[in-house]
Amino acid sequence: YAELRSTRHGLRLGIYGRKDLDPGIIEAGEIKKPDELSVFLSALFKPLGVRYCVASLPEERAYTAMFQLPNVGDPSMLRSAIELELPEHIPLPPSETLFDFEVIPASDIVSPDAITVDAPAHVDVIAYAFPRSLAEAYLGVFLGAGLNPIAFELETQALARSLLPDAANAPTMIVDFGKTRTTFVIVVGKLARFTSTVSVAGESLERSLAKTLRISLPEAETLKKERGLIRDQKNEAAFNAMFPIVSAVADEIERHILFWNTHAEHMHQSTPTISEVILCGGDANLIGFRRYLAEKLRLSVVFGNTWMNVAPFDEHIPEIPFNESLGFAAAIGLALRAVTGE
Repeated sequence: YAELRSTRHGLRLGIYGRKDLDPGIIEAGEIKKPDELSVFLSALFKPLGVRYCVASLPEERAYTAMFQLPNVGDPSMLRSAIELELPEHIPLPPSETLFDFEVIPASDIVSPDAITVDAPAHVDVIAYAFPRSLAEAYLGVFLGAGLNPIAFELETQALARSLLPDAANAPTMIVDFGKTRTTFVIVVGKLARFTSTVSVAGESLERSLAKTLRISLPEAETLKKERGLIRDQKNEAAFNAMFPIVSAVADEIERHILFWNTHAEHMHQSTPTISEVILCGGDANLIGFRRYLAEKLRLSVVFGNTWMNVAPFDEHIPEIPFNESLGFAAAIGLALRAVTGE
C-alpha cells in the first residue's frame, strides 16, 4: 500500500508499507475467508487513519477485449453500445458482468479520405470486465474493514500509470514478477491491450530451492536474495534449481511478444512491434534475472521507475529504496489515480 500527498513542492510519499496475507485467505484472486480479510485490513489501516482508498481487482479474474463499433457520434450512447456488444467478446452473462472501457485514440496517420463504404468511420474500444459477484465480494470486505473504495481497477492499469510516461505510444511489455504470480501486460498509449497471469513467481523459486537443497523455506528465500542466478561452483546447485522456472517465465514473455508482433492489427499512434520490456514486482530484482531476459529475448529489458510520474529524482529522493520500489509499482499507480483522478 502507498499514499501520495499533494504538497507545495509537488507529490510526496505519505504512508506506505507491505504486509503478507496468511495462506488461504485469497486463492487465485478469489476471497475464501472474507471475515478474516476484513479483520486483516481493519487492523492494518484503522490505526493509520485511512478511510478511503483506490484498489485493484485480481488480474487473473479479469476479461479484456478490444473491438470496433460504428461511430455513434454521441459519447453518452457509447456505453450502451458497448454493453450490447460485450457478450460477443466476454464469456459472462450480461447480468453478472461489471465493466469499464477506454476509447483508443484515432490514428494521426489515417486521413478522413481513407474512410470508405468498406472501411466506414468507427470507434475502437478496450473493455475491461469482471464477474459482478467478485467485485461485490471485494467491496463487502473493504466496507467491513471500515474502508470506502472510491474506485476499483485492473492492476495492469495501475502499473501502466506508474511506469510509463504520458507520451508513451510504442507497444511495451510490463512483466510484474511478484511473490505468488507473474503478470504480463502489453501496453500501448498507456492502455493495457493484453494481460495474462501465471502462478509461477518468487515463491516457486523458493520451493524449488528448498526441495532441491533440502533446506527450509526461509533459508531458501535468503539464498535466493543473496545469490540469485549467479552461476559459479558455489551456486551451481541453486542455479540449477531455479533456472527451469526462470526459463519458463522467459518463454512465456517470448511467446506473448511473438504473438503480438505477428498478429497486432489496427494499431493507433504506435509502431507495431514490442522493443522494450519493463520489469517490476517484488522479485524482479533477482540477481541476474534482467540480464538473462535481455540476452534471451534480444530486447531492451529495464527495471521500472515507479517514481517517473511522481517526482524527478533531481527534485526529490523517495524514502523507498529503488530495488524495493519495484514491489510498489501497482500501489504507486493506484495512489496516482487517487490524487489525479485519472
